[in-house]
Amino acid sequence: MVDNPVFILIHGFGGDISEVQSLADHLLSIGYQVVCPKLKGHTGAKADLKEVTYQDWVSSVAEEISKLQNEYDQLILVGFSMGGLIAFNLAQRFSISALITINTPIYYWDIKQIVCNIITDIKQGEFNHTKRYLDNSLGFPVEALINFRLLLNKTKPVLGKINCPVFVLQGRDDDVVRHQSADYIYNNVASSIKQIKYYDHSGHTMLKSAAAAEAIFDIMAFLNEKL
Repeated sequence: MVDNPVFILIHGFGGDISEVQSLADHLLSIGYQVVCPKLKGHTGAKADLKEVTYQDWVSSVAEEISKLQNEYDQLILVGFSMGGLIAFNLAQRFSISALITINTPIYYWDIKQIVCNIITDIKQGEFNHTKRYLDNSLGFPVEALINFRLLLNKTKPVLGKINCPVFVLQGRDDDVVRHQSADYIYNNVASSIKQIKYYDHSGHTMLKSAAAAEAIFDIMAFLNEKL
């Protein structure tokens, strides 16, 4: 068995490993093993999400963990957005040393932040936020959105069964996930070892934002202290 932990980084709904790439690169640079499973149906074509269920997303990661648990003493799950929901479901099935969530939803779409972003788009004459909102609201198959909701509903009762160390990271200006989600997760996980931190200037994709370096530093500090 390998003494050093292996990190399993889980991307979000409709996304890809670029959402966690900066953390993966850092971990690899200091000698850790990193696995970034691609969730089933996440081919880059949104129509392909119509053909899979939330169980398929969970099994995408479970299959990797099943292989790794026989080789590594410690498995650390890091879930970005929906990846955090998947991580919680797997933490009750496998022996996990620590679980880290980044902008994981319980309550989603921060309307106040969305309005602020659209106003900023108008003032600046650039419509990056507005285009993203239209793409997200119109581009995903209804079946995929239903499965996302099913996964969310399934995950809430699981939180009370999580006993490994948990670190919850949340962006204050996240327009996709309301920041109250982090409070819900922190207050409902059963673990006696848990930490929560909020970040400015992170948006939703924290590990691709100006807050990425701070978030990565905090993740490593948490693991060094708690494990």
